[in-house]
Amino acid sequence: MKPDPLLTSLILSRSQIRRRNREIWTDLDWSAVKSNSATKVILIKSGKVFAPNNELQFQKVSEVDPALIWVDLGIDDFSTPYIAAIDESAAPAQWQDLRELGSNLSDIDIALLVTSVAVSNWHLKNKFCSNCGDVTIVETAGWTRKCNTCGVSHHPRTDPAIISLVVDQQDRALLGRRVDWSEDFYSTFAGFVEAGESAEMALIRELREEAGVIVNYEDINYKGSQVWPFPASLMLGYIAKVNQSTAVADGYEIAEVRWFTRAQLQAACTSGEIKLPSKISIARALIEDWYGEELPTSWLRP
Repeated sequence: MKPDPLLTSLILSRSQIRRRNREIWTDLDWSAVKSNSATKVILIKSGKVFAPNNELQFQKVSEVDPALIWVDLGIDDFSTPYIAAIDESAAPAQWQDLRELGSNLSDIDIALLVTSVAVSNWHLKNKFCSNCGDVTIVETAGWTRKCNTCGVSHHPRTDPAIISLVVDQQDRALLGRRVDWSEDFYSTFAGFVEAGESAEMALIRELREEAGVIVNYEDINYKGSQVWPFPASLMLGYIAKVNQSTAVADGYEIAEVRWFTRAQLQAACTSGEIKLPSKISIARALIEDWYGEELPTSWLRP
């Protein structure tokens, strides 16, 4: 496996969709997209979509309830417009969510679904104004909600979070198990960036708090970012080198921490003693980057 200075293969971070410049896009432009017979609509119900054979199924605008929340997703390389239609009703049993579909979809379908899920989550949680409490209405092709009482416009927000694989001087990887995880599941360390923190400051704090390891600023290596709309995160991925061989779980968030050589990780995963993060996650990509080759599917959680 060729070393990747940046994790350019991150599944949920690829896109073949060009978003609009909403600073200059008008209501007239949006009306044209909604009346265009070539426009493709993704119907999303409770965060799930219909995707038989791992392909998103699209509808025509004339087939979709105009009372739903419609969101412009942009255009593809052939100038085909795409819209997400957000339905709050329960999804049928055969519909699937992003976690189930993410590793099997094409780049364009991934981009469309990730955006649809992220914006859907935001709309469902922001029906009321956080400034005055009144009802908000949908504007700007689904990308803002405005309060007509106090005039404040609300935009989708993303919560930055760090996620890091820790590696010691012996080139061992440190993995941890959260207190609410099954006893066989181990992963990298993650946490939200707090107010007044840089991403690197958050990484240093989180690793000190959760695993008792001290990271120097100059030993942090950025690897890439990944959209993680569960419900609204952007994961900033790092490799952190440490000059210590001990680590201690905090017992509050992290139940156990373990160092692994590559041979030890292989043995533990092959025997079924532990499972690693799913294929769609940046955590899996960070571990795989250190391991040096693609991790077998049998080692991963579904």
